[in-house]
Amino acid sequence: MLLGQLIDFDRDNPYEKVFVDTDNFGASYLQQLEDLYVQAPTDSLQFEILNDLAYYWHTRNLIKALNFTEEGLKCSLAKGDMLWHGRFQITQGAILLRMEKLDKAQEVLEEAKAKVQTKDLPFLNTQLGYVYERRGQLDKAADYALEGLQLGEELNDKKAIALAYSDLSNIFWKQAKYDKGLKYGIKSVVIFEERGIIDLDYDFTLYVVANNFLKLNRYEEALKYYEHSLAIGERYGFYNNLSDVYISLVDLYAYLGKYRKAESAGLNAVKYATYLDNDFMLMRSWLSIGKLQNLQGKYKYAIESLQKSLDVATAEFGDEYYLSQVYEALGKAYAGNHDYMEAYKAFSKYDGLKKEIFTAESDQRIALLQTEFEVAQKEDTILMQQGTIRKQKSNQMLTSIITGLLLFLLIVGFVAIRINRRKNKLLQQQNRKRNF
Repeated sequence: MLLGQLIDFDRDNPYEKVFVDTDNFGASYLQQLEDLYVQAPTDSLQFEILNDLAYYWHTRNLIKALNFTEEGLKCSLAKGDMLWHGRFQITQGAILLRMEKLDKAQEVLEEAKAKVQTKDLPFLNTQLGYVYERRGQLDKAADYALEGLQLGEELNDKKAIALAYSDLSNIFWKQAKYDKGLKYGIKSVVIFEERGIIDLDYDFTLYVVANNFLKLNRYEEALKYYEHSLAIGERYGFYNNLSDVYISLVDLYAYLGKYRKAESAGLNAVKYATYLDNDFMLMRSWLSIGKLQNLQGKYKYAIESLQKSLDVATAEFGDEYYLSQVYEALGKAYAGNHDYMEAYKAFSKYDGLKKEIFTAESDQRIALLQTEFEVAQKEDTILMQQGTIRKQKSNQMLTSIITGLLLFLLIVGFVAIRINRRKNKLLQQQNRKRNF
């Protein structure tokens, strides 16, 4: 594969924006951006390249990503460019979110709203939605996904629309509504593929679709999507997505009874989470290994792995959904090891967390949001149909009027011709009489 040159300051378009203008590059693209952004001839171009560099480093190393973001914040502030300062804050929020600093992430994202343009808001809303999703507030996460969808449609932004559908798919998966999750995930994949650019979010959506297939026991389809996601992750160095997929592959291979493959997937999940230095990924990697060990009847090992998961999470860990899963698996491990008092404590924690996440109010709110969204789509369709009918009627009326006018003109012309002929005949007769 011949890879394109992303940056050439002598071209009319000096920077082919990564994952927007092109995806024709490999994992070394971050080094290209790092080497050349300081040479950009204008501040805005330098900020654009630096922001992409900062954002996409978060797929490999969160600390390095944050360092580039802080450089961007400092430089844009020094230049008095508040638009780019706001855009760097969106990137900063995305990174802080993945570092489990949810409150700080929300703070900078809210502050960025007043600085950026409307076209930046769908991506900003996506990050705010992730904040609430990680807190277990799935109804608020769905609010932001639907707001992003509405903005995407108003702006005719295919990426924003696809991303919103992807977020909704993930939320329904967390709610165990896998058919709905699959429906929205497939919608997202179709739009991403129509857009024609392979990127981080397309990669993540393949993973989300596979998760829904997995829970519907459609293992072959799940594996196909996981393998596609892995290929993209390895090409571009998306360590976060690679860890995600390997975590899910532990479950898939375990369901199929392929325990060696499941164990290998678990080790890969830990490897990429460690590369990324991401506690959220590492916590979930040890959770997947603990669940596998439960299935194998290795309860002592499962307790150790699940305890590692809790140790990584710490008391400030925000994602109650995955914490509930750890305590559920830990309860099973203790019960399998005949330590019933510890099993009772773990299951009590699990029940408490589950009640906080899957409240009736949250469930009803998401159902209502979905209904409102579907009704709005139907109303838009009806309005479009009514508009089309009105336009057709107007066209038919205009056609009738034009046809009538043409017919009238033809008749007038025909009558005029006949009158002229009669006049000509009469003149001819009169001329003949004179000649005689």
